[in-house]
Order: sequence, then structure tokens, then C-alpha cells
Amino acid sequence: KSAQTVYDNLDRTRFTPTRVLIDENEWTAYDDEGKYSINKNDFSFIKNDIKVQFEYAFIVIHGTPGEDGKLVGYFDLLGITYNSSGVLSSALTFNKNWCNRFLSTYGIIVPKSIVFYKNEDNSLLYSEISYPCFVKPNNGGSSIGTHKVNDRSDLEIALNDAFHHDTEVIVEEFIQGREFSVGIICDEGKEEVMPLTEIVVESEFFDFKQKYSEEGAIEITPAELSSKKVLECQEIVKRVFKLLRLNKVARIDFILKNKEFYLIEVNTIPGMSSKSILPQQANSLGITFSELISKLA
Repeated sequence: KSAQTVYDNLDRTRFTPTRVLIDENEWTAYDDEGKYSINKNDFSFIKNDIKVQFEYAFIVIHGTPGEDGKLVGYFDLLGITYNSSGVLSSALTFNKNWCNRFLSTYGIIVPKSIVFYKNEDNSLLYSEISYPCFVKPNNGGSSIGTHKVNDRSDLEIALNDAFHHDTEVIVEEFIQGREFSVGIICDEGKEEVMPLTEIVVESEFFDFKQKYSEEGAIEITPAELSSKKVLECQEIVKRVFKLLRLNKVARIDFILKNKEFYLIEVNTIPGMSSKSILPQQANSLGITFSELISKLA
């Protein structure tokens, strides 16, 4: 949905876009006339006996290989420019454990966490866990494989499921509070932090169903929060954006507990469908979806 919405709203006076679907088996370019196999040696394809060479990549892949730095590393080798953060920043932010540990050294408040590794003896880690807690794949997104856990028996079930999605599973302390998400965009070197969105969920947490179903969470933009707290959160977002050397765009999620913002996660390729949080925030500032895409391209 994100990719299609971006494609539909790209400024045709600036770009001649082609959609490219990347999966484990094949990379395919496609348009209204047909599908074309991508030559991975130079990221090109043949149409009507003419070689089509890409000059720019607007990456809208949530998760690997788009959000973890693998794809941008490939584009770096080919000399193709792109709209997202670089290899190191992407890889670091995609790994929740290392990203939060890195940010904590600069005074950013993050939840306490430990990491379980697949096929290793993790028995000593169990004594460090307090309940309730969150269990989620360390390198993942969209809350897939994520569980809120209340006791040891639930923990084993959650770990087994999370290990289906990743070889590393992060167990994170549960932070009880209000949940917020805030985007930031950088256009021509000028950073603009979006208004905060408060996420009010009906279930135990902001899971896949709450994020993407019609009956999902209530998202309030701008959030009903004092101007002082809004500014405080936005300043954290700007600082994190610089600390991580991010580029173009990010969306950062927080929990507000006892007047303190706990950073939960950094997303370098946020959702870009018409109902996604970042476009909602831009719209509240009077920025249309097409204008937002132009700023990020």
C-alpha cells in the first residue's frame, strides 16, 4: 500500500517512475504493459529491446532488505542515489537492542532489555526478567512476532514464536504510559519535526491488527498534550536524528511515563500509505501527500 500510494503521488514533472517488487526469489519491475526481470548486476531491465537504467531509488520496503541497510549498500556500489538513510544508520536502527543501547549512552531514556539468541544457552537470562514484559524479534517491524508476556510460561511461547521471525529476540521491560509517535523530515538540509500523534489501543499493545485493520487503534493528531511536553519530545527527536546520522525521514515511537519520554523504536522507512501516521502528521500542517513525497524524494 505504501509503495502504490507513493507511486501514485510522485510528481510526474520531475520523475518517470517504475515500480520494482523485491522478494526472496526475483526482483521485478512492472507497469501497465507488463513485468520485466531486473538485472541485479546494474539494477536495470529490458523493455521493448531497450535497456532501462534507474537513476534514483525511492525505497518503501518495510523490513529487510529495505530498512536494514542491505539495499542501500547495493545502491552505493552501483552509484545510484536513494531517499533513505545510509548503510550504518539503517543497520543500527533496525537492530532494536544496539540502537537503544547506543542512544542510552547519550542520555536518551530507553526501556531496559536483554537479548536471547537462537540455538544458544540463554538459561542465565531468565533471572533478569521481570513481568510483564515485551518479547519481539530484534530485527523486525510491524509488531510481527511481538507479544506482551505476563509470566514464565507465556515467555516460552512468545520466544518460540519470535524465533520464527529472527535469530535474535529482545525481551524488554513493560513501560506503562501513553504512547506517541512523531515523524521528522529533512528537505534540502532543513529538518522539520511533525506534530505528535497519540496512539490509543483497544488491545494490550499496538500490534499488527491495531496498526493496519479498519477497527484498529485510534490515532490522534495533533496529540492532546501540553506545548511544553510536545516541544520536549520534538527536541529529543531532532537530537536522535542527528546522533544516528539519519537522512530524509524517520518516525520515532515513545511511551510517556511519569513525565518522562521513553524511546521505544526508531523507524527509518515509516509507513507511507494514505492512513499512515507520518502523512497524517504532515496533513495536519497543511502538507499534502504529494508535497510530502516531493520533500522526501
